[in-house]
Order: sequence, then C-alpha cells, then structure tokens
Amino acid sequence: MNKVKVIKKNSYFTLVATERISKGEVILKLTGTLSGQPNKYSVQADETKHIFSFSDDPNDPASSFRFINHSCSPNSYFDIPNLTLLALKDIPKNEEVVYHYCTTEYDMAFPFTCFCRSENCLKEIKGFRYLQEKIKNELLPYLAPHLKKHLKESSL
Repeated sequence: MNKVKVIKKNSYFTLVATERISKGEVILKLTGTLSGQPNKYSVQADETKHIFSFSDDPNDPASSFRFINHSCSPNSYFDIPNLTLLALKDIPKNEEVVYHYCTTEYDMAFPFTCFCRSENCLKEIKGFRYLQEKIKNELLPYLAPHLKKHLKESSL
C-alpha cells in the first residue's frame, strides 16, 4: 500500500499510482463512517449503508478513496467484504486509479454522463440496476455482494 496519491488534474482531483502496482495488490483500505444516505462520494457497502470518507482533504490518505474516479474500463475494484481496493490489472506509475461505479452502486444518488472514452463506455452511469444483463454478468467477478444478490434475483 502507499503506492498512490491524490493529485489535481485539470479541474478535478484523482488518485494516481506513485509506483507500479501489481494485479491483485491491495491499493488501499476503505475506511470512513457509515450512513444510510448516499452522496456523490460515498461507496455503497451493502443494501442500506454507504461509506463516507473521514474528510474531504485530498492530502488525507485515509480519505483517498473519495477521489477515485469512474471508468467503464477500470483498473481496480472494491473488495467490499475486506474493505479494500484491489488492482484489477497491473497499474503503471502515474496512471490514474479508476473503478467501475456500477460494481458497488445499485442506484446512484447522482447519476452522470461518462466521458471515460473507453471502447465499452456506457455513456450514462446510473447504477447497477440500470445495466443490461450482459454487462451485469461481465461485472460479476468484481461486484459487491449486495449487487450479486440483485443479479440472482433478475435472472430468476
């Protein structure tokens, strides 16, 4: 761990690798407070709880998960049961660390238009519940447990 830092890129903050991160490596621990109300920066931990960072300070390493941006072609994912962010593939030094928000968020409090420019960009990010079944199944290995339950329900 400690191979990432938050930087300001153009008009936004983002998390970047400060050195190479290997596939499967723990990038950071997810720490914060729990709430029943989501916001733009929380991570959904289960059906009713969302994790909020302790602060909005980009220099606070314990709150760096707040600055992880979305990509439809992510290089990391949250292992919610272990409260960690893991590398989905090797991440080179200076690359932005990104995850697919629909792997934790069932129904996003603040949907948005995606500009990730990946080949498989979904364009609109609204939450797991709005994805086509094909995409839900593609995300299956990286889904938070509360979303896997919804996948099972929708395939009945």
